[in-house]
Amino acid sequence: MKGQEAIALIDNLLQSLNKKQKLTDIQSRVFLETWEGDSYQEIADRHKYEHDYIKQVGSHLWRNLSQILGEKVSKQNLQAVLRHYQDCSAGIQDWGEAIDVSYFYNRLQELETLETWISSNSTRAIGIFGLGGIGKTSLSVKLAQQIQSQFEFVIWRSLQQAPTLDVIVSNILPILTNSSATNNSILALMEQLRHKRCLLIFDNLESILQAGNRSGQYQQGYEDYRQLFARIADESHQSCLILTGREQPSGFAVRSGENSPVRSLKLFGLSPPVCQKILADKGLKATLLQCQALVNYFGGNPLALKLAATTIQTLFGGDIQAFLVQGNTVFSDLWDLLDRQFDRLSPLQQQIMYWIAINQEGATPAKLKSEILPQVSGRQLMEALEALAERSLIFDERSLNYTASSSLMLQPAIAEYVRERLLERNCRSSNI
Repeated sequence: MKGQEAIALIDNLLQSLNKKQKLTDIQSRVFLETWEGDSYQEIADRHKYEHDYIKQVGSHLWRNLSQILGEKVSKQNLQAVLRHYQDCSAGIQDWGEAIDVSYFYNRLQELETLETWISSNSTRAIGIFGLGGIGKTSLSVKLAQQIQSQFEFVIWRSLQQAPTLDVIVSNILPILTNSSATNNSILALMEQLRHKRCLLIFDNLESILQAGNRSGQYQQGYEDYRQLFARIADESHQSCLILTGREQPSGFAVRSGENSPVRSLKLFGLSPPVCQKILADKGLKATLLQCQALVNYFGGNPLALKLAATTIQTLFGGDIQAFLVQGNTVFSDLWDLLDRQFDRLSPLQQQIMYWIAINQEGATPAKLKSEILPQVSGRQLMEALEALAERSLIFDERSLNYTASSSLMLQPAIAEYVRERLLERNCRSSNI
């Protein structure tokens, strides 16, 4: 248990006892630095306080914690008492189809950011978004494992098979109520989220969203998810919802902000040293220069790097340099991954992807508007570009602000895939 996690645990206990206070700033400092092993004198010197004042703050804090935990707390046994309490009060977890994350690559900064958001107790909803294979699911599972002690209930569910909200709620409510509830409504679920500290994780959000020109729109029959997510984001409660997906649902971005109870994290590729570790776990020895080349080509996508490692082993006898020398290629498993994402695009979005893949040098919205056929309005073009950016398929190398002079780019592996797909389409057309 880390110091911030311990503070979050104490704040939760204070809330559960209907005490309308949290630790003060000075109490939090004394707690954290005592947790790290600092003496009262060291804390006083660091923050320019008198030793006796810091000692008084600490003594008062330990007395309060002793009353809350029903066990004598002192600065000497602080860690032992809280860890014992954590072990004895472990909540209920239902991990559904959550994947094994024994092999978890880096993302330490992202984990720390997410933990900080959740430990503040004011964050009600978090979105983790990014390209397919970028590591959203692994991050959500790892995060839930690390913060589970802060919650009475942890429930992880995949939306990959597009279950209706009725199915999800009727599955979750009996876990929260410990009974076979008959009122499986959003209202009943919100009541539980208000009175209990719950962590809900919904993975593969894109499965209930529409394909097509505008990202984030719900499929027909799944609009009630919008109502649930809006209520969780807007209403006061003590729980937290985490969503993962390739795109943000409608209404999520407008609610998200640095000082908002709704937060959003976009995942990007891994670094060359992490790529080196992935290859090492696959039995491959790679230099940092080779890893840099792989990261550049695959955008640091961990799934693509793992797939590449398998191809290097099976087709190139483990020779990474031979794989790099033979030139750009998109192998079958990665092709299938990109196929699933490309097929969700509208005809206009696909046409834009083809155009950028061919004209990567100087590809701007202004040129697109003048050269793409059939002609489309400025609104239609900007809508399509925003949707492609939201799905992490295009980016502006400078700012992601799609002005007339923005230079639009594709990751090299995606560009190669799009060019080959266009070639196949043209070949089929010529054979008809």
